[in-house]
Amino acid sequence: MSESNELTAASATLETKVAESRTLDTSVLNKDNERIELVSVEQWIENLDELSKLGVGVIVNPSDDVTLLKDTLNDITLIALDFNNFDDGRGYSQAYLLSKRWQYGGEIIGINAHLDQLQFMLRSGVTSYKLLEGYEGFDELDYSNGFSICYQAAANNSGLKEKF
Repeated sequence: MSESNELTAASATLETKVAESRTLDTSVLNKDNERIELVSVEQWIENLDELSKLGVGVIVNPSDDVTLLKDTLNDITLIALDFNNFDDGRGYSQAYLLSKRWQYGGEIIGINAHLDQLQFMLRSGVTSYKLLEGYEGFDELDYSNGFSICYQAAANNSGLKEKF
């Protein structure tokens, strides 16, 4: 393959990836069906005094350090954890830290979720979720309640029996 053809192929691949990329969530519906604006962890920290009065939520990406939020959890309306990368489990750890270890009392919404992640998200402390668009019409209850036993302890086993 010539250098020109390789460049064209690489360009086409990049265009496809850009077209497939999702838009960033800037707001989410809470449990009361109210639209809550989302800010990044960095925006929250930099503008804490202003944003804490506005009732905004914080979107947490897998690479974000949730310990930066620990001292201001009482001021955060809700936290949206991004679960878009199916093979990235950091969101489960973030949910556990927020809900169980630090006792965050607000909503923790798992956004960009895959069906296969539902049970694990709910067991780790996520209180609600927003599935990726491609999962519309699937039986969510089957995926979130599809197991009756588990082999590991979790923050919320949702009635599952532990079996070793």
